[in-house]
Parts: sequence; structure tokens; C-alpha cells
Amino acid sequence: MFKKIFPFAIGVLFLSSESRSQGCVAIRNVAGFGEFAVLGYKETPDKWMMNINNRYFHATQAFRGKDNVTPPDPSNGLSIYEYTMNLELSRILDKGWELAIDLPISSNNIVSKAEHASGVRHSTSDFGIGDLRFTAYKWLLNTEKPRKGNIQFGLGLKFPTGNYHSMDYFYYSKTDPTLKMLAPVNVAIQLGDGGLGISTELNAFYIFGRHFSVFGNVFYLISPVDVNGVSNQIAGVPPNPVAVATTADVNSVTDSYTLRVGGNYTFKRFVVTAGARYEGAPAHDLFGKNDGLRRVGHIFSIEPGIEYKFKRSFIYTFVTIPMLRATIQTVPDKRATDITGTYTISGGDLANVVYFVGYAFTF
Repeated sequence: MFKKIFPFAIGVLFLSSESRSQGCVAIRNVAGFGEFAVLGYKETPDKWMMNINNRYFHATQAFRGKDNVTPPDPSNGLSIYEYTMNLELSRILDKGWELAIDLPISSNNIVSKAEHASGVRHSTSDFGIGDLRFTAYKWLLNTEKPRKGNIQFGLGLKFPTGNYHSMDYFYYSKTDPTLKMLAPVNVAIQLGDGGLGISTELNAFYIFGRHFSVFGNVFYLISPVDVNGVSNQIAGVPPNPVAVATTADVNSVTDSYTLRVGGNYTFKRFVVTAGARYEGAPAHDLFGKNDGLRRVGHIFSIEPGIEYKFKRSFIYTFVTIPMLRATIQTVPDKRATDITGTYTISGGDLANVVYFVGYAFTF
């Protein structure tokens, strides 16, 4: 029975930890939120689990390096609104194996002046499915007998099913503010990145007693594709020659990573979690080139949450609160520094708080 309990109770905790949880930086949502379905699920003979997670945030703060460069007047800043419903289906197999398929559906919106050459504040948006991910998992220790702890390895593929060249209308004329043209939306709200990726995961848990347990998981997405060819230049404005020279005029396909650790306290039907999350996207991928505009950096957050268990299902809610945030210098930034003689570092707009609410059930 143990092998039927823990793939649901703990394995679903780690199905993925990749999400664009903080705005322009740190990772488009190409994977699920199964990490929030935490310890304490009761015994079940069921072989399937469905996890439905909803994520929302509003990003208003702009960072360049460690510096907060948010405009004093909010109307001059960039506001990013992102809502994602993530559908995650898991199939438990024998001998510690598990298969999972994950599909996000997103509704994203940006309101700004800076993206419109007219200088008038407008919104752009997109809606649809994101990048689908398929993963195979294996518990490394024998699951035939009860264990206080175990380690799980996951290997998967991220498919470019999300639209990475979504377009909307941009207002480009200062003399006639009604004139508009179609152009690609900001990379922060594109539904996909256009590249085939390889996801790797290492997950672990340990149970100290009836009430307390700890967990950890590491996720890394390998993205060998260099750039996807989608322009990020302001609609109606001649291309920036420095951006063209450094390849920063098109969007990059970046690696990304997440590290989570935390503890759970179980009391009757409640599970209370306190955790920490470190996530981001690097300036240099493990494989391939590092061209293009990449919104990269790292974010350290605390992540409290609570779960309530029913007989064959549970609901949960988590809040991710950033504590330390920074963007980092990219390869095109370094090229721009060499060309202009002025230190260049890309910025990013980050959320104050990210909210998660989900429901998971077995069948």
C-alpha cells in the first residue's frame, strides 16, 4: 500500500517547480504546480491524480540589477497581470515509476506607456495554452516497504505548444493617438518560448514523526535553442542599432531553475507548510548560444501555505513573498557595454506577491 500512498502524497509535491512566478524575470510557466500538494494524503488504491492549480500576480516593481527603478508615478510604469490555470495529470506505475503530463492555460495582460510610441498608456494581452511538459519519475529507493524518506528523479521534455509570437495592437503615433499596428507582445506575457526543452528534477522528503516532515526539490530546464526570432522592438520605431548589433532585438530561449526547501506540520486534516524558494534564469545556458533578449535574474522568496484534506482530495493555498530580487547582466548586455562604453544591464518587472490556490483529487 505504501507505494500507492507516497507517489500521490509526496510525489505530487514535486511534479514541477517551474513557473514564471515573479514577472519578466524567473521563468515562464511551462510546468505544473504539483509541489503544493503536500504531505499527508491518506491511503488510496487509486492510480490517477488530477491537480488543478490557479496562480495570479500583478507585477509593478521594476529592477535593474539589485536596484529598484520603479517610476515614482505609477502611470509611467509597467503593470503586468498574469493568471494561469495549470492542469496536471499523473499516472502511478509499479516499482516507483510515475508519468505526468502538464498543461498551463494563461490569460496575460500588460498596461504601459513605454511600449507605445504614442506615449499614451494602453494595454496588450494574450490568452491560450502554454508549453506542455511530459515527465517520467522514478523513486530511487525501494517503495515496496514503508520508508521515512525517499529520493525521486525526474526527466522530461518541454514541448513548444504555447504561442511564442502572440500579437496585439500597439499605438505608435504621437500626432494621431488612434493609429495602431499589430506587433508581438512583450516576452513577459508570451505563452511559450518556442523551444524544445529538457527538464530535470531531483526531489526528496523525510518524515520525522506523526506531525512533522521536510521536503526539498531542484528543477532545471535545459533549453538548447538560442533565439526564437520574435522581435521585441517598440512597434513603429526604427530598430535600435545597438540592440541589433548585440542580438538583443529578438527574444532568447533561456534555461531556468528552481530550488525549494521547507517543512510541513500535520494536524488532523490540516497541513501547514513553511518553505523557501530560490528561482531564476541564467545569463549562460548549459548548452547552446546565449544570444537575444533574456529577462534573467534570481529571486529568493519565502513561501507559507496550508492544505486541507478530504477523503480522496485536498485543497491548498500558498503565497510566495519575494525577499531578495535582482536582474543580471546578459551576453548582449556585455556586448552593448563594449560598444557604448557604458555599463549595461537588462531590467525586469517583478511582483510583490504571488498567489496560488489549487485542488487535487485521485481516481
